[in-house]
Formats: sequence, C-alpha cells, structure tokens
Amino acid sequence: MSDVATAARGPRRFGRWVAMVLVVAALLLVAIAWISRPQRATGLILDAVGRSLGLRISADSGTYRLRGTPQLDVRGVIVREPGTAHPLLRADRVVLSLPWSTIRARGNALVIDRIELERPVVDVSALQHWLKQRPPGKTRVPTLTRGLQVRDGSVVGTGWNIAGLDVAVPRLAPTRPLASALSGRFSSGAYAVPFALQAALLRPASDTAFGISGWAAVQARGWRMPARLRLSGRLHALPAGWSVRRMKCGVAARYKTGATRVSLSLGLGGNLYQSGAQLRLSPAALATVGQGMVPGLAARGRIAFADRLDLVLAGQLQRWPQAWPALPPPLSQSDAPLPIVLSYSGAPALTDIATLRLRRDRAIFDGRFHPLRIADWIVASEDSPLPPLDGQLSAPRLDIAGARLDGVEIRFDDPDVAPAPNP
Repeated sequence: MSDVATAARGPRRFGRWVAMVLVVAALLLVAIAWISRPQRATGLILDAVGRSLGLRISADSGTYRLRGTPQLDVRGVIVREPGTAHPLLRADRVVLSLPWSTIRARGNALVIDRIELERPVVDVSALQHWLKQRPPGKTRVPTLTRGLQVRDGSVVGTGWNIAGLDVAVPRLAPTRPLASALSGRFSSGAYAVPFALQAALLRPASDTAFGISGWAAVQARGWRMPARLRLSGRLHALPAGWSVRRMKCGVAARYKTGATRVSLSLGLGGNLYQSGAQLRLSPAALATVGQGMVPGLAARGRIAFADRLDLVLAGQLQRWPQAWPALPPPLSQSDAPLPIVLSYSGAPALTDIATLRLRRDRAIFDGRFHPLRIADWIVASEDSPLPPLDGQLSAPRLDIAGARLDGVEIRFDDPDVAPAPNP
C-alpha cells in the first residue's frame, strides 16, 4: 500500500513541479513582453509617480534604462491635477533619473538623481491650485543629487510671463545651501525685462537668507535701462507669491531714451512683495549717488511696479546738481538740503505726469511735469532757459539780472501738461 501511495505521490509532485515551471515560464514571457514595450513600462512608472503626488501624468512616448540608476526619457509630457482642465506642466521632453526605491516608497522617499526638462511650460494658476489641495503639513523638499536643468522654459502667470527660461541647479538638498543660474525674459504689458542672474539660498525653505547678483534690463517702447544689481534679504513664501524681508539692493544702471543717456547708482531697501505681475516695495527707502545730472537723494515712501508704476517718495536732495541749470540768488547761495516730495502714477515707460514739491529755505515750488521731457531738457538746457514744467514757485526774494525782487511768485505753464484734476 505504501509503495502504491508513494508511486501515486511521485506523479503528483512531478505534476506540481511542471505546473510551477509553466507558471514561471509564463511570468517570464509576460516580463519579456512588458520589457519589450517601453510605453507600457513608462506608463506604469509615471502612474506610480503621479499617484504619489496626487497628479495625473501622461506622455506621448518614452524609453527607459534599467542598468545603474533607472532613467526615464519621456516626450510630450502633460501633468495635470485630476478633475482640472488646464495642465500645470507641459514639456516636450523630461529626463528623470531616480532609484526604484523612490517609486516603491510612493512618495515617502524623495530622493532623485537628476531632472532635465526641455521646453517646459508652467501654468502658475494651475500650480497654485494644486499646491492648495496638498495635505496640510510641513513642505517636503526633494533631494536632487545631480541637480536640475531647464532649457527654453516658459512660466505663464496672470498678466505676465517668462519666456526662454534656462535654469541650472547643480544640487538640491533640504539642509544644504542652494546655488542656481537662471536667464530668460520677463514680460508684462508694455514692458519686458531680459535677465541673467545667479541666485543663492542658505537652504531651500521659507524664511531663509537669499541673494541675487547679475544683469537685467527694464525696457519699454522708447526707453531702456540696463543694470547690474546685487540683492539680499530673507525670502518668505506667501500664499500667492513671495516676499523678501529686510531687502537691500544696489543698482548701477544707465537710462537710455532717444539721445538722452543718464547713468545712475542707487540703493533700495525695505520689504519687497510679489503677487502675480506686481512687485511692491513698502516701506521703501531709496538713495542715489549724486553724479552728473543725477542728484544725491535720500527718500522714503512706497513703490509698486506692474502694468503701471506707482510711487510716492519724500526726502531730501543733498545739494543742487552742478549739471542742472543754476538757481538764481539767494537760492544758489544756500547749502541747505532741499526737502522733496515726488509722486508718479502711470505707465512704467514714464510717459505720464509726475508731481513734485521742492523747498529751499522759505522758497517753495509745486509743480507737475513729464519725467522724460525734464530729462531731455536737463541734457540740452541751453536750448531753453525754462524747464518744461507746470506749476508755481513762491520765494521771499530772488535776484534776477541784477534786480532784487521781493515776494516773488512765478507761474510755469506747459501746454503739454494736462491741467491738474480738481480736488
């Protein structure tokens, strides 16, 4: 009986082994078929990455490499938040090198070897909407051991965009300083700002030391102002933008319009806020270094820059510039600083009207003017002894052409300056 049972168990065991071999063979065939179809593998990996981030990621085509550090090379990438119409990211090509452990961890491990993006387009509104839907908690910064490279990217905001964006980040880690190089062209309304900058963070987080140095040029129809700049402060992330607290900025610029060329060096300080296309410095502190036609000025107030420029500054001219037309005595004999209040609200190209209140001792001038016409007049003041102003000068005394005039009131009328609105 035992021999019969043993003989019976032998074929059954052999049958199980055959079945197991057949199953393994079938799995191998499936694996070979899966590996031979990169699109299927790419889809599975992108799906795993997308689910870990709460996103839906699709691609037109892709290849992958399994040897060494796994690498995905995908084309026609679209990233969107499930249930939304507009992608937060589109890219012609994305190369992603990351360990399989990162994918298997389903977002618990954020270690990536390198990310490369070609012609990506980021929709800021869609990105902010996704960020707001993320679970509450501390923001996690991924580690990019070999950094990030962006070529010919675009960032699209409400009323503004950045085109031709190139970014190079050699390495990113949550607790290490971050250095990057970026260049591109910012545009909003009638003005554009091409730039090439080096940026650094003490660490990639909110409320951290921040610095920028490099070149930028603010330009609009009829004028251009290239500048070298250095900026530092503490960077903070805001719900709809960012801010730089205790900002300090030094600028060496050259303003160009028509035949006018004005070089200026200035310093800015205060708290800088960005929201959409607007930059706002409030409270603002401004100082210029007096050279040539540029007066030495120290002032405080507020500045906002978007599709319009709004500024209000109150301070002092240290002295009347020698390059400006001379003041009549006794104003020219005084060394007292000149208190000044300057305001402007209009096009960033400075084509609208500014207002000015200027004092020296007991003499007071209240006026309105076109900034560009004043700049042209200063350059060629010998063509006209009177500035293109609309306003009034009141002085206890003026000495003109050898005559002493007491209780003087002089009215300046410029037909190109629209009448002041009634209060």
